[in-house]
Amino acid sequence: MHPQRKFLVLISLFSILLTISIVNAETTKWYKYEAGMEEASSTGKPVFMEFYADWCSPCIAMEEDTYPDSRVISEMKDFVAIKVDTQIRIDIEKKYRIAYYPTIVFLNSKGDEISRNVGYLGPEDMVRTIKESRGKLPKEAPGFNVIYGLYSIFFITIMFFFRRKKTFI
Repeated sequence: MHPQRKFLVLISLFSILLTISIVNAETTKWYKYEAGMEEASSTGKPVFMEFYADWCSPCIAMEEDTYPDSRVISEMKDFVAIKVDTQIRIDIEKKYRIAYYPTIVFLNSKGDEISRNVGYLGPEDMVRTIKESRGKLPKEAPGFNVIYGLYSIFFITIMFFFRRKKTFI
């Protein structure tokens, strides 16, 4: 096979793998307040509750950069995740005495507050905050990023197919 065709086939395979990995990527299941509190009560899981506003730029940045991070998703699996839109649920905002956005409130499964964080958290800070909220030591290695793994496999494959064997007779 001609080297250019090999390259096109490899690029196509890589694109397919990348698309599959993105489609199959895990995400956090977010609940509305009542459903989330019921879920926490029935499963015994603690609650991760984010108070946000649509106009809040740090809230938007966390939605785009922090929550999709694979390490954050992995850490949040142990929690029932609840989002509270403070423009709609003023009653819940008042109940938890929320003054600034974003505010993260950690609750035990019975609804008692464990801790809270006010302000923007990037992925690393969010992972640390989640671990601290449940008493975990931050000695664990960060989660494996599937995208980096696929890139590595792709480049190793390219090197394998395009290396030139020189044989002498």
